[in-house]
Amino acid sequence: MEKQTVSVKDIAREAGTSVATVSRVINQNGRFSKETEKRVWAVIKKYNYETNQLARSLRVKRSTNIGILVPDITNEFFSGITWTVQRELMKHGYMTVICNSGEDRDLVQKQVRMLLGQKVSGIIYIGGAAITDKLNIPTIYVDRDPRNTTPDLENDFELIECDNIQGGYLAGKELTEKGCRRAAYVCFNEALSTIRKRRQGFEKALEEAGAEFLPENGVSVESVTLREGWLATEKILRRHPDTDGIFYMSDVLAIGGLKYLRQRGISIPEKVKLVGFDDISLSEIIEPGLTTIHQPLEEMGNLAVERLLSFMNDGEIAFQHERLPVYLVRRGTT
Repeated sequence: MEKQTVSVKDIAREAGTSVATVSRVINQNGRFSKETEKRVWAVIKKYNYETNQLARSLRVKRSTNIGILVPDITNEFFSGITWTVQRELMKHGYMTVICNSGEDRDLVQKQVRMLLGQKVSGIIYIGGAAITDKLNIPTIYVDRDPRNTTPDLENDFELIECDNIQGGYLAGKELTEKGCRRAAYVCFNEALSTIRKRRQGFEKALEEAGAEFLPENGVSVESVTLREGWLATEKILRRHPDTDGIFYMSDVLAIGGLKYLRQRGISIPEKVKLVGFDDISLSEIIEPGLTTIHQPLEEMGNLAVERLLSFMNDGEIAFQHERLPVYLVRRGTT
């Protein structure tokens, strides 16, 4: 490692200890063993790292702000988690800087640089790709696995997600148990870990029930909107008019599909049964009510804050993966 590329984190890693322990050794306060102290100084000397520079980096004062990155604040799933995170952080004396990326990765990088410029104490990234590599800042990912887009990401982050495989399986099981034998699905961005897992669970349920599933009977849309759900449903029924069940991997898409079916006079659930995913508030209000997979948004947000504060206080993290259970909410579309 060259001098200018060595970080406090690098020193800690090679010495086999934590960033917090390196800080205690440099500043000569707190508890540490003689052996640990010897290892830390040996690594510092090895790379000719200036100890005063290291000490300064360990004493940098960060703000009481936390960055929240979210792909679409208008989506109730993401906004629900964001609100919970914001509320819980305020209880601990932290303010939030919310950045809405619109699923634009270049914009995300600009937003991250802005947050780092403000010396935020940590980042909670809801539904996004990896950005922590080499940033040396506590980061919690919620919903989507960052390793999906950055396979070699270092294990210095945490992931909190719902059990998407279970959710897809419950959706498929509901449709087959209600008599569907020619089921389809509507998704968005099939490269996402959440979507792949939902499809995996869905196909497993259909296979177990001996129901027919044609890969071409799946439709991937460009964005999560009512119109995209409407158009996807039209495409499915044009290809396979005998489709009797559709699994939408978002409630917004499902509600768009429901609108299409009603406009065409196709009876729900007698002719076509529908299952969504997320359990947003509109799912209960529409007629008929949407059968859907419930995700515990508040629990996800609370856990994200708990883990981030722990990460910030401890100064180090080993990769942890929290997978929260989901459940089916049965309403009028099945």
